[in-house]
Amino acid sequence: MRFCYEDKNTIRILEEAEFWKRQESEHTDVIQEVATGLEEVYVQKLKEFKEIFNSTEAKIIQKIEMVLECKNVITPEMHHDIMQLIDLTMRQSQTFVCFLGGIIRESSAVKDNTVAIIVINHIRRESEYYIGMAKAYLNCTI
Repeated sequence: MRFCYEDKNTIRILEEAEFWKRQESEHTDVIQEVATGLEEVYVQKLKEFKEIFNSTEAKIIQKIEMVLECKNVITPEMHHDIMQLIDLTMRQSQTFVCFLGGIIRESSAVKDNTVAIIVINHIRRESEYYIGMAKAYLNCTI
């Protein structure tokens, strides 16, 4: 995300967060498809992540609607809430990235599945991209 949008940076980061939470939710399904025979503990954790990502996406959509309703005139309280939400999305992605590393290291179903390893590493890099974007936004608006 470029930070040349000036007063639109807030809506842009919310749109990015919405997109990446949807992506991460979909990625939980992709992992289950490519990692055939994935252990139940990982399947359950992926289902938990999916619920969390979907719930967070819904919260982001509410914030987007709120910002649009007020015609992008953001009060300090709204700004604080948005910053907290972006921080939450970033921490969720960080936790997801750590989880993905654990799957690659510890899952028998993944260790011998080259395609699963490639796909999970790709998914991890995408979440890391979002983490970088969220960090940059949080650091430039403090």
